[in-house]
Amino acid sequence: MLALPNKRCGKILSILLKINESITIKDLASQFDISARTIRNDLNQLEIWLKERSIELVKKPGVGIWLNIKSDSRRNLLTKISKLERYKDPISPEKRKEFILKYLLYQDDKYTMQNLADNLFVSRSTIYKDLDQIEKWLKKYNLSLERKQNYGIYVKGAEKDWRKAVADLLVKLKNNEELKNMLENELDKESSSRNSRKDIYHQLEGLFGDVNFEEVERIIQEVEIESEFIFTDEAITALVIHIAIALERLDKNKDIKMKNEQLNVLKDKKEFALATKIAEKIQTRLSYQLPKAEIGYISLHILGSKLQQHLEKKDVEKVIKNSEIKTVEAAQKIIKMSEEILGYNFKTDEELLLGLILHLRTAINRLKYGLSIRNPILSEIKENYPTIFGAAWSSSIIFQEDLNLKVNEDEIGYIALHLGAAVERITQSWKVIIVCSSGVGTSQLLASKIKKYLPRIEIIEILSTHELDNKDLNNVDLVISTIPLSNIKKDVITVSPILSESDLSRINEKINYSSQANKSKFNNRMSPAGELKNLFESELIFANLDLESPKEVIEFLGGKLQKRGFVDQKFIDSVLEREKITATEVGKGLAIPHARINDVKQRKVAVAVLNEAIQWGEEKVKVVFLLAIDSQIARKFFSYFYQIMEDELFLNELKEAKTKEKVISLLTKRGL
Repeated sequence: MLALPNKRCGKILSILLKINESITIKDLASQFDISARTIRNDLNQLEIWLKERSIELVKKPGVGIWLNIKSDSRRNLLTKISKLERYKDPISPEKRKEFILKYLLYQDDKYTMQNLADNLFVSRSTIYKDLDQIEKWLKKYNLSLERKQNYGIYVKGAEKDWRKAVADLLVKLKNNEELKNMLENELDKESSSRNSRKDIYHQLEGLFGDVNFEEVERIIQEVEIESEFIFTDEAITALVIHIAIALERLDKNKDIKMKNEQLNVLKDKKEFALATKIAEKIQTRLSYQLPKAEIGYISLHILGSKLQQHLEKKDVEKVIKNSEIKTVEAAQKIIKMSEEILGYNFKTDEELLLGLILHLRTAINRLKYGLSIRNPILSEIKENYPTIFGAAWSSSIIFQEDLNLKVNEDEIGYIALHLGAAVERITQSWKVIIVCSSGVGTSQLLASKIKKYLPRIEIIEILSTHELDNKDLNNVDLVISTIPLSNIKKDVITVSPILSESDLSRINEKINYSSQANKSKFNNRMSPAGELKNLFESELIFANLDLESPKEVIEFLGGKLQKRGFVDQKFIDSVLEREKITATEVGKGLAIPHARINDVKQRKVAVAVLNEAIQWGEEKVKVVFLLAIDSQIARKFFSYFYQIMEDELFLNELKEAKTKEKVISLLTKRGL
């Protein structure tokens, strides 16, 4: 990215690059309708900028000024300047922050706030506020934003943390059309016929010097064929970008370090052998020699990559046998906890168990080694399936207790997808065959009434009795017949040809009974037992609070718990630390921050209803439940909590409560 001294310098540079010959200061002053003195001041600043890039600004009295620059460099620089010229008035604050991050992370130059303000056409005070937000983002990666007077602004931190931040930023930027057009190479007209990965590589070429993205991908695909690994499209893109970052950093002598102990552990894994093959081909075809540490980090990336799995339910036993016990047990515990929270019976759903085990295999590696994965539909999952997301979110306890890992929202979102698919399998439509002996008119009337009053039923076919004899019923859930049938290996309901209310009731009862075998009725899901009621005390319930950040809320509620002797300072610190990994907002204006169970002295829940909603992670939050609970009670709490999340009227009343008494009254009505 270019950090030109000011906007006019960019336009002057563009002119000098385009004309490829000398031009006088007088001519330049005339074009910009300013004085020759102002042009000279701009040229002095531009000359310094050009020298830093080994480009000479030649000034010859009586002749004019021109650039001493190679043709290729001239074209590349002109392309970048042209992008910048098209960028007139930006963008949202969020996109502006991404723009600044790109400045700071991708270039070695130091930038002043004035540089950034000039290039983004905003005030220094705006840039200052943006940098405060950027600093918070960088802290998540153990990076700091250094601001030194008369020196500039730059990012400081370990190479591995820098790379992780860059990789995550790239994921955000590659979906941002406005930034693509502003900062990166445009796609040519033929790009619409290319696959999306090539488009992404084309867009990112300007960031990585001479890295050949498509050749890196070809190498990965060749190694795929030679091995048992089959990556998803998303995983291939992520691996290509990981390698591109590594090669670009090696060009700048910014290699990464890995402890020998960790390298030795990795060398025994098949992923390391795969990474070594990739490195060998890169050396042969791209002339980069990757150090062992770089190969180690590629193998770590592969360990956490999503693989293409073409397995069926019959493969469950094989998958369990080839998976670590802790992975299988974690999947089983997630299923059990989700059953309790959602009220469904997943015990016979082998597809769910298989999918979770396969997901957890790589998810555990990602969390263990601090690898990132981005869930592109996370916001949609949270918005459209809050209860299922909540059930998945509750599995964070299992990650903490059984695996000693802290899970993030992106991983939770993928678990929610598996749970959602399982729920869909239970609640999907019933496939029905109608058997009627009274003619076409009667059978069509019967079918119409069934469709009208029983929308969950999908009528596959209408048959006569003799047609039924030769029919394969494997994919049929129920047979509805106007005459008694025998020797049928499917459930049969005999109805009147005109379908009475009694008939409808029996069909409904059958469908609901079968569904309820897989799902507990809502009213029969857990009622709040005494141990749940004991979690709440009036002294720990607060309303109409004026607090401005998650940190303030956690410290306020944590302080109240600490004062009562239920937790100590370590609990509060642990909650705040967890929030750095993933915010605990769960949708519908609620957040449920919590800590590791070891930091809890006595089970309690503190409640805060805020006067105004505050930003909590990606969402606005108005009601906070600070949980000081252990895993035993957590399952019951979450089960009940996600029931009340389904009650919109209750939630609206709770969020609008202005007094402690009102909050207590609402919780009491819900049995707490």
